Amino acid sequence: MVGFMKRKWWVVSLFLLCLAAVPAYFYATAQPAGAQAAAPKAAEKAPAAAAAPAQAPAPAAAPAPAPAPAPAKPAAKIDYQKAWTTIAVLAVAFLFFMTELIPLEATAILVPVALVITGVLRPADAFKDFANQWTLIFMFMFMMGESLFRTGFADKVGRWAVEKGKGREKLVMLNVMIVAALLSSVLSNTGTTVCFLPIVLGVVTLAGFSTRGFMMALAFATSFGGTLTLIGTPPNGVINGVLGTAKMPTFGFFEFALVGIPIAVAGIATFMLFGTRFLPKGKVDQSAEDYSGPEAAADIKYRVNKMPVAVGIFAFVVAVMALGDFVPFIKNTLHIDLLTAAALGAALVIITKCITWKEAWQSVSWQTIFLFACMFPVSTALAKTGGVLMIAQAVNDLVAGSPMGLMIGMTVLTAVLTQFASNTATALIVGPIGLASAVGMGISPLPILMGIGMGASLCFLTPIATPPNTIVLGPGQLKFIDYLKAGLIPQIVCTILVIILVPLIWPFRP
Repeated sequence: MVGFMKRKWWVVSLFLLCLAAVPAYFYATAQPAGAQAAAPKAAEKAPAAAAAPAQAPAPAAAPAPAPAPAPAKPAAKIDYQKAWTTIAVLAVAFLFFMTELIPLEATAILVPVALVITGVLRPADAFKDFANQWTLIFMFMFMMGESLFRTGFADKVGRWAVEKGKGREKLVMLNVMIVAALLSSVLSNTGTTVCFLPIVLGVVTLAGFSTRGFMMALAFATSFGGTLTLIGTPPNGVINGVLGTAKMPTFGFFEFALVGIPIAVAGIATFMLFGTRFLPKGKVDQSAEDYSGPEAAADIKYRVNKMPVAVGIFAFVVAVMALGDFVPFIKNTLHIDLLTAAALGAALVIITKCITWKEAWQSVSWQTIFLFACMFPVSTALAKTGGVLMIAQAVNDLVAGSPMGLMIGMTVLTAVLTQFASNTATALIVGPIGLASAVGMGISPLPILMGIGMGASLCFLTPIATPPNTIVLGPGQLKFIDYLKAGLIPQIVCTILVIILVPLIWPFRP
């Protein structure tokens, strides 16, 4: 049966069959006979009835500014069939993201294809997000980050962190976690892990430190670091993209650090205090020479003479990104926004030969790019069909109209789902739902989206939650249960911190 399910043609057929059957079922059960025709008419009458009191002389003026009636107007535009079709596409896509019966990229590509075939979106709308600014920003940042790896900067910083430990296991581990977290705040989490891996393995092999503890520490540190900046991890770009698509204010470059720094500090502290206690002690039969991953840092010949150039270009681009909103000269005179700065940096590291074009191309995580470009159309489809209103009404009923209940629910839901599916895909799926629910409730979407973004980065319980967890699985000879043992306390503490801090920093009603 398993072999049968793995046949690609069967899986694609099942995907398309679900797209045809599931929406039809929901549409039939959600819309009784005659309801489809009656619903729009009833909805059209509702605003007219609501407008009647506005004609009254004096008393009617008071309720006019109230925002509550606003969601009633779009309800008349709900296309139930297309809305349920979009929701079905989303559900089936998540099922395939969870099981990985076909590659994640293939599932992502089939999403806009399905939305076009079912008539939900036009081809131009379904595939336009390949030119979305957040898709392109991450593509260019992957290239710039590669220049810091290829010139030996990341390797040098990693070796410095190990040397400063002076042979003391806990101090070396703390240094590795801090430096890995800082690097992953502006570089790829996966790239940082791959770069540090042979360095750390070499040290623990010679010193006899706990290999399992160091491998887990390295993987978790990169996830902590990803919460610090806009480019630290793809889910941060996802929630900004969801807000930007809806023409709403987005988060600043370092704004994530307001909650990211406490999470990183608490996460590292709890792992150092509790996480390592539950892992088997001693080293395993593994050395730096044994690690032969496809991008093993030990195999790279660094262009050390280009290191100052690469660091200078990267620092310039990050400075422009961070200061663009505060220095009018950058945006108004030079007309440099986030995307332009990233594109300029990518071009410069290639022109100055910090990396070759082939290396730049290979450095891009095309899985991330395709997930971005192919899942953003779901947000467009939900908005156009009125699906956002349907979801918002259902979620609001579920949390009884409580903003705090919504925020807790979205954060915990994301943190749980991301343990079993790509954190980028999880953020792309839950993000539009959180936005729709917040708008329907009449509150600021910022705390809800930030909770979702942070929840997607709290991926410590399984080896499949994020690529760094998977990378250290073999070299550390870790077991599935080891992640649960070491990651449970940091997961709980960081989730509670997010729930407490986010509403204080970004109020529900500014």
